[in-house]
Amino acid sequence: MDYLIVPGEIEPYPIAWEAVFGRAAPLAVEIGFGNGDFLVNWSLQQPGWNFIGIELSMESMMKLQKNLYQHKIVNTRAIREEAEFAIREFFPLNSLRHVLMNFPDPWPKGRHKDRRLLSGDFVHILGAVLENGGQYELVTDQQWYAAHARALFQASPLFEASYLETDPARPLATRYERKWREMGRNTYRLVARKVQNASIHRLLEDSAMPHTFIEKEIHLDSIEKLIGKEYIEAETFFVVKAVFGSPDGKGYLLRMITKDGQYKQGFYITLARHEDHRWLVKLDTTFQPYRTPAVKLAVWKIGEILNRA
Repeated sequence: MDYLIVPGEIEPYPIAWEAVFGRAAPLAVEIGFGNGDFLVNWSLQQPGWNFIGIELSMESMMKLQKNLYQHKIVNTRAIREEAEFAIREFFPLNSLRHVLMNFPDPWPKGRHKDRRLLSGDFVHILGAVLENGGQYELVTDQQWYAAHARALFQASPLFEASYLETDPARPLATRYERKWREMGRNTYRLVARKVQNASIHRLLEDSAMPHTFIEKEIHLDSIEKLIGKEYIEAETFFVVKAVFGSPDGKGYLLRMITKDGQYKQGFYITLARHEDHRWLVKLDTTFQPYRTPAVKLAVWKIGEILNRA
């Protein structure tokens, strides 16, 4: 896993990619790299660039790691994370030369449209992190999806969108792209070039994590009343899914789910005796979530609720 970047172990955000790669170079991203063949070939074709692959599938991640190792590639890393979150949080303003999506799932059904990565919000994020003149490229076998993407970029003052290109002659192609062409299926390409800068609000701009104290005695029965407790504030949400107590009654764990907009995390909050005999509410160290506003809110509110109980 030498090629895997674990952003939760790197602070502050956005990430200083020059330090990660040990050099300054144009930076490019492939979102959803699948088996990794295209990203590997792209990296070999452009040795003077640095590359990041973003993917959620662990199987895809392992295939890419093996491929990069076999080819002794040094200019590529991978992140296992949701693409919108990763692009927004981990890349500085005006830092990306090229962002590429090869044949993403278009989620054609209307009830699934919220699962599509491409949206007006994502176009704005790209407008913030791409460098001036940098480009977003989409290749798909779904003409309606390519047209939908073009309309999104045309509606943004941050980009100039190309006409849709049918069956583009690309120096590199994915395995599925070659297979579909052999079957006589069309492919479509959109290129959008950034022409104007933008700013964005990041969830991880302040990574300082709060903790709070409970000024009264607490017991398992009062903590168990938190199970199912939900709290919503603006675009942040949390719910207590379960409570666990240590056999000696000296500590408790709360299993939490939070959402910042559509970004979801699961983690634990621990309640433990402090040296001054008060109860301390803080993040459990077993699994550290990103310190988003919803995570911070959960810690504060749990302490507040138990102090009032």
